[in-house]
Amino acid sequence: MLKSLNISNFAVIRYLSIDFHQGLNVLTGETGAGKSIIVDALSLLLGGRAFTDVIRTGEKVALVEGIFEISGINEQRVKSELSELAVEITDDEYLTIRREVQLGGRNRVFVNDRSVTLATLKKLHPFLVEIHGQGEQRSLLSPQAHLLLLDDFAGCDDLRRQAGVKYARWRKLVEELNAISRDKAERDRLLEILKFQISEIDALNPQCGEIERLLEEKKLLTHSEQLSELNSAAYDDLYENEESVLTRLGSVRRTLQALEAIDKRFSPLLKAMEDATLSLTDVADTLRSYAARTEHSPARLSEIEERISEFERLKRKYGRGDHDLDEIKENLSRQLDQLMNWEEHQGELLADLKDLQEEYQVLAGQLTACRRAATVDFERRVTEDLRHVAMENARFRVVLDTAKEEFNKASDRLFKTQNQLEEDAEFAPTNSPAYWSPTGADRVEFHLSANVGELARPLQRVASGGELSRLMLTLRTICRGGAKVQVEPSTDTTLVFDEIDTGIGGHVAEAVGRRLKVLAAAQQVLCVTHQPQIARFADHHYAIAKHVEEGRTLTRITELDQKERVTEIARMLGVSQEVATARETAQWLLETVRDNSLAESAKVPPKARRKK
Repeated sequence: MLKSLNISNFAVIRYLSIDFHQGLNVLTGETGAGKSIIVDALSLLLGGRAFTDVIRTGEKVALVEGIFEISGINEQRVKSELSELAVEITDDEYLTIRREVQLGGRNRVFVNDRSVTLATLKKLHPFLVEIHGQGEQRSLLSPQAHLLLLDDFAGCDDLRRQAGVKYARWRKLVEELNAISRDKAERDRLLEILKFQISEIDALNPQCGEIERLLEEKKLLTHSEQLSELNSAAYDDLYENEESVLTRLGSVRRTLQALEAIDKRFSPLLKAMEDATLSLTDVADTLRSYAARTEHSPARLSEIEERISEFERLKRKYGRGDHDLDEIKENLSRQLDQLMNWEEHQGELLADLKDLQEEYQVLAGQLTACRRAATVDFERRVTEDLRHVAMENARFRVVLDTAKEEFNKASDRLFKTQNQLEEDAEFAPTNSPAYWSPTGADRVEFHLSANVGELARPLQRVASGGELSRLMLTLRTICRGGAKVQVEPSTDTTLVFDEIDTGIGGHVAEAVGRRLKVLAAAQQVLCVTHQPQIARFADHHYAIAKHVEEGRTLTRITELDQKERVTEIARMLGVSQEVATARETAQWLLETVRDNSLAESAKVPPKARRKK
């Protein structure tokens, strides 16, 4: 649950601190007051894209900080994610997330004051907040979104991922098969290119580990004069000078010999000194021999630089990045061998493709069965829930097509003879039917009939903006948890709805408000709305307004008490707040919710109630 949100220097917000509560938290205000800016700030906090233009004019850093109370299933998931980063959360500790956007484009993210990556933040996001933004209902017009929603409800996500892996491998093998199944002229051309490339590397004759040795020798030759000077200085200080280290140690050794002749307890010290003298003598000998081997050869240095340059040229030419020439040549030779023995290699690829096809078909079949098993229950649940948002006559259908025939045609194509393949020209994954996809062999589309006597048709043809908003709310509600999960969906995640009331009003808006109220009984809900019929159901009501201070526009937020709510809802009704009827209507709207007598009071207008 989101406990509080602190925003600094974000858009027109100089500083806001908001405490949220369990239940339905509603944010209202005039258009442009900054309601959606608060949702944008929350989205940024949880890993959304950061742009420097969100920083308030004249400031250098925008900061968003959220404090979350985690419990239940999500607590274990969040702790598991953070344990890898050595971020610990005790049972009585809140999770604090802070994100900073700096004017230079740099981003910093902290979880409980420990710096983390943006990737970590995105992993935490699903366990903390689920945001449904403005215009999201338009995504319901995409059949791909329909398939994902059905999979979410049916619990097919894991099967779909497995099918996606098989599809990716199938596509890669098909592309490889295309590469070797070209016509003879193309194969001959590629053979000549590969032979030339290999011969060019052979002409250089690279030896194992040669480039490392050349780089080391280049380093020595480049610094040969400095090496000679430093070596000579060390040798002179150690042996050659009159006050050299070894000369002075000889004096100390003689002194110790005299001491040892008097007191045998000096024997170990004398032995250590003699050993040290021998070791330093060896060092001096090594320095002297090194000086004899050191040479400065501009010709050899030029030769090495030319050979290194040739190594780098060939690596750049064949675009193999950090691979050395031996690896590049090995890869080229493998390609050459495949082309020279393309029939044998083609047979191996076709065998692999057949195995992959069989594995994919099994997964695709399981995926189809999983989806079909959930379809009836999904249709029933959506249709029933639509009644709670004033769509009593709606009928919802899931149209699921499985392309068995097309699938088999695509499979047959893989096993044509080489002559047939050459006649057909290049065959590629793009030539396979749309059903052959990472999501299985199904196409899913939602159909809706919102009116009695009308056939259910695709959403994009029949659904209005208001109907899409209500359908989105319904789908998001019942797809959390899925049909195969026999326990209640997790209630730990905060749900945020940013103006999902687009295109609705009147009793429909009230029905949506009731639905949000029911949803908020189990988990925290934040809702940005312009509808008084929705705002009346708030457990906690916040008003957002803009004002000008010292020539700058600022946004402020206030949690309203009961009296202030009457004023705000009167404003939302579109009537002057000072008109008595507007205030009485607002008062009536709030009282009917508080008295839990909506069904009865809905029939009694404010004027009639005053007569009583």
